[in-house]
This record gives sequence, C-alpha cells and structure tokens, in this order.
Amino acid sequence: MAQATDYALANQSGANFRAELNTILAAIVSQNSGSTAPTTTYAYQLWIDTAASPNPLLKLRNGANDAFITIGDVTAANLGLLTTASAASTYLALAGGTVTGNLEIGTAGSLTFEGSSADANETTLTVVNPTADRTITLPDASLTVAGINLNQSFTVAQRGTITALTDGATITIDLANANNFSVTLGGNRTFAAPTNQTAGQSGVIVITQDGTGGRTAAFNSVFKFPGGTPPTLTTTANAVDVLAYYCESATRISARLIADLK
Repeated sequence: MAQATDYALANQSGANFRAELNTILAAIVSQNSGSTAPTTTYAYQLWIDTAASPNPLLKLRNGANDAFITIGDVTAANLGLLTTASAASTYLALAGGTVTGNLEIGTAGSLTFEGSSADANETTLTVVNPTADRTITLPDASLTVAGINLNQSFTVAQRGTITALTDGATITIDLANANNFSVTLGGNRTFAAPTNQTAGQSGVIVITQDGTGGRTAAFNSVFKFPGGTPPTLTTTANAVDVLAYYCESATRISARLIADLK
C-alpha cells in the first residue's frame, strides 16, 4: 500500500529524486491504496479504499475531480460486478443497466430496495427455500401487490376458478384446490369430510343431477345445517342445487342448500 503527496517531481539531488520517484511509482502500482483518499487527486485517478467494509473497494475519481466513484470489491471475481459468459468485458454498472440473460441471486444474497430515501429502512425480497423450480408470472398491467396480512380494498372484481369434483360413491373435497366447486351426480352419493379444511374459508358447491335424476346426497357430520337437518336435493333430471358453505373450524362447516335453481 502506498500513496504519494502528488505526482510532481521537484528539482532535487539524485538520491532525493530517486526516493520521491520510487514513492510515486509505488503509489501507481498499488492504485494509491490506503485507508483515506490521496491528498492530491486527479480526474480519473484510481484509488483502492482499504478502510471500506467488509472488503476494500476500487474507486475512480470522476471527470470533475470532485468525488470518487465506487467500481467494485477488489477481493471478488470481476470486482463483484455482473458479467456474461459470452462477453466477459460486459458489466452491469453500479448505476444500472440491462441484463440480457437470467439473473440468479445466490444462496447468500438477497434483493433489497432502498426506496426514495437513503436511510436505514429497506424492503428485502426473500423466498422460502424451493424444493423444485418455481415460476412467478407477472401480468401485463400496472398493479399493487396484495398482502395477506394487510387491510386492503380491491378496486376490480376478483374471482376464483370453479373446480370440478370427481363423481363417485364418496365425494371428498380438497378445500386447498379452490373455494367454489361443481359436480354432476351419477348416482346416490356421500360427501365426506373435506381435506385441508381451514377456518375462514367459504364458497359454494354446485350440485347437478344427471339426465336420469333421482340422485340423493348424504353429508359427513362436519357439515352443519339449519335445525341440524341435512337438506334433500332436488331430484328432477338436470336439476341444479347450490350448497353454500363456511368453514367455522377444522371440524365444523356451516352450510345451507339453495335448491332447484332455474
């Protein structure tokens, strides 16, 4: 590590001249490394700031010679700058740029946003360790992200996909799949206790008779109906009933049948 007071060689004796020249050369070959900036600076001068934490940084004096610009970490490959395999001399500048390939943040990294004020408060985007490749697709629209723990008002309609249930002697609904379901009965059926039942979920189950009709339905005891009496389905061919439900808990579902919708 070395720095020179300046790069101007004064008239002096041979020994002193040689000593000053060696000091200047040492500063040049060490990129003016030191814990403080060089006393005398020049436009486009390099300086390795050894006091930077956690690692020394290479800095470049700007063209106006009034500030140093940080280039990168001298202990990291490519100074810690992004580079491409096909063009090793193409770097992403500190001020930004365009990445034309995949941008992968390693296991020790995170994506942090400073916001409009340079202060101690930042927003960090983190992910749960994936067990397989995952994809997040953003829509072609300007939007505000909804938070599951925030009070928010949706300004446009929201809707859930209607999931078709598999008809069978016993029909088991997986409530993790959707909120709204449909099924066409091909015989007398029993609705079993749903899986993934969580308090607060609600929706409807559209129950349709097949072309024969006369199909009945029984319900597991987790379904609770007005007066404690399970409803009777409309049994005419192709009839449509709608069962509205609300999960009170993991073991109790309040439900009411809206019968014979035409």
